[in-house]
Amino acid sequence: MNYLALYRKYRPNDLEEVVGQNEIKKILASSVKNGTITHAYLFSGPRGTGKTTMAKILAKMVNCEDNVDGNSCNKCNSCLNILKSNDVIEIDAASNNGVDEIRELREKATLVPANAKYKVYIIDEVHMLTTQAFNALLKILEEPPKHVIFILATTEYHKIPLTITSRCQKFQFSKINDEDIVNNLKYIAKKEKISIEDDALWEIAKLSDGGMRDSINFLDQLRSFSNKKIVISDVYDVCGNVSLLEMKDLLVDIRENKVVNVIAFFEKIDQNGKSYKKFFEDFVCLLKDIVLFKNNVSDKYLKFDVGIITEIEKLFSLDDIFYIIEKIDNLFEKIKFVSRQSVVVITDFLFIMNRFNNNSTVNDSYENAFEFTPENEMKDSKLTKEDVKSDNNIYVNETTKNEENESKEIINKDIIINNAFAVASKDIKISLQDKFTSVDKYLSDRKYSSAAGIMMDIVLEVAGAGYIIFSAKYDAIIDKINSNYELCSNFINKLFGDSYKFVVITEEEWNNYRNEYIKNIKDGKKYIVKKIETSIRKKEKKTTVVDKLFDLVGEDVIEFK
Repeated sequence: MNYLALYRKYRPNDLEEVVGQNEIKKILASSVKNGTITHAYLFSGPRGTGKTTMAKILAKMVNCEDNVDGNSCNKCNSCLNILKSNDVIEIDAASNNGVDEIRELREKATLVPANAKYKVYIIDEVHMLTTQAFNALLKILEEPPKHVIFILATTEYHKIPLTITSRCQKFQFSKINDEDIVNNLKYIAKKEKISIEDDALWEIAKLSDGGMRDSINFLDQLRSFSNKKIVISDVYDVCGNVSLLEMKDLLVDIRENKVVNVIAFFEKIDQNGKSYKKFFEDFVCLLKDIVLFKNNVSDKYLKFDVGIITEIEKLFSLDDIFYIIEKIDNLFEKIKFVSRQSVVVITDFLFIMNRFNNNSTVNDSYENAFEFTPENEMKDSKLTKEDVKSDNNIYVNETTKNEENESKEIINKDIIINNAFAVASKDIKISLQDKFTSVDKYLSDRKYSSAAGIMMDIVLEVAGAGYIIFSAKYDAIIDKINSNYELCSNFINKLFGDSYKFVVITEEEWNNYRNEYIKNIKDGKKYIVKKIETSIRKKEKKTTVVDKLFDLVGEDVIEFK
């Protein structure tokens, strides 16, 4: 293979070529110049920030025959051949992480270097060593030979035992700032005769997240992608990210309540196979920039274009931005547990849009339909203790304008399951299953979009005259449906064209109920429709401190001033 990857071709050969890490360069150069070289160094920091490169440069510096102010001359015999010799040994701890490999290292470390002043061991990804291997390494770090220097590199400093770190000089490598990355990419592009727009370079720097190697690799990939001048749209096509202009248009559509545009946006992401994780990270970062801009923070702390941020920030208040960020944070957690991510994302963004639609017919009582919340605590219930312990109840909200009159209708789900088995009909089930396949058509419906999104991932198991049993894979889905039972019930009645009582149970519960049903039928037992009796519990009136004083000493005794 004749082609050499750009990140290898342009790897720095001395400290002057290293981008960023100025403090570390200064300390290492001074140490070599003043002869205060220690026996062990620990380089830690994010990937692509120069840890292994700096280790190789340090190996050259300590063995250079004619270094200048601590830096290697790159002319002497040692500088030209040291990295090819047996006096610099690079070990990948990810694949050589056992105690036997470290014992072998200890034995060979006692041998003097062949042609150099120091024998240098570079152990990359040192955090991958086993506990036994660390213990073996500890011994030679405690009493190292005078001719040996250890340089340990890791991206996960917290995994290194304290007994190791306390015997090393520690250097924390930081992310390289975007400006330095862009300047280095311009230099490489000029050398390689790559035509690329400045906007594309800045976007590459942003996507590399402070890693120089990632940014150079990305430039290398783009060169193969486009034979013409590389533009910013090429960057988005290759990396799979959503552009700033697309995110701006999405925010405008949310503010202006353009439902069709928002749905089309997320369908496009889904069809193109783009990552929701990447999108949410960039989208929240844009919202963060808007918050900073509204608080008059300096432009240098903004990651995105100030001109576009200025256009967007006029559309939203700070409360609006914080609301959207909170919803996206919750959404990011939710999509980890569902198979159809696009459905959940679309329905949650429709909820967000509802905040900016004053004429919306969506009921605020189910705004948190996708929230993972614990069951409502029962403070004053007419149910028995057994009912509460069995957890076989569905709570239907019936909120009035007066909060003190809020009540909950409580339906026992075991009765619904019994009645569904009693009236079960194969023909009705097939008919309803056919209608249930059209749930996704309601995702853009203003009134039922949320209910449709909730019920996308449930399965119809039993159906009969007036009763249905559904099953769901996750408890979280059942909680969402039960907390919005009235809304989902209205949607079911709309979808099936008739009135039904229904329950949603877990797959495990369904298997237990089904096996019990089969056993009872074999034993000759019959299921009889039972009357559904509902209980009503009223919201407990909140007692204030003043009310308690009246009860304690009497109303006539208290005087208000």
